[in-house]
Amino acid sequence: MKAKKGYLMLEVCISMGTMFIIISIIYWIFFSSLSIYKRINSSVEIQQQGIEIQGHVEKELCDGIEIISVKTRENNIINSRDFDITDVISIKYKPINRDAGLGLDELYLNTRSNKIFIKRRNAASGYEIGDYLDNIYISKKKDGKIVNIELKLSKNTQKYFNKFTMYQNQKM
Repeated sequence: MKAKKGYLMLEVCISMGTMFIIISIIYWIFFSSLSIYKRINSSVEIQQQGIEIQGHVEKELCDGIEIISVKTRENNIINSRDFDITDVISIKYKPINRDAGLGLDELYLNTRSNKIFIKRRNAASGYEIGDYLDNIYISKKKDGKIVNIELKLSKNTQKYFNKFTMYQNQKM
C-alpha cells in the first residue's frame, strides 16, 4: 500500500476553514437578529408611549378646558387665543367652570429626561404620563376652539410622530 502523507494536514485546514466560515455566518445572523429585535422593540415601545401620551393629553385638554398659556423652549409665554405651530415645554390650562385663582394645571416636558408630567394647581411637582418625548408642538385656531398637537418621540435610532386635533366646545 502506498502511504498518503500530507492529506491529513490538508483535510484539517479545509475543515477548520469551513468551521470558521460557518461560525462567522452564525455569529453575523445572531447579532443582526439582535439588532433587528432592538429596533422593533424600540419602535413598538415609542408607538405605545405616543398613544398613551395622546390619551392623557386628550383627557386633560378635553371639552370644557381652556388652555391659558404655553411656554416655548426659548421661555417665551404665549397666551393668545390663536397661534401657529410652536415647540413648547409647558401648557397651562384650567376647566371653564373653575376660577383661575384656584391655580392652573400644567402639562410640562422635562427636557433633560424627555418625560412629560402633569402638575395640579401650581403643585411643586407632578406625575409622569409618558417617556421618550422629545418635542411637543401645538397650535390653536379659530379663537382657540381647534387645537392641533404633534408629539415627537424617539428611542435609540427610532422616531415616532403622533399628530392629533382636538375640537374644544368652550362654554362660558
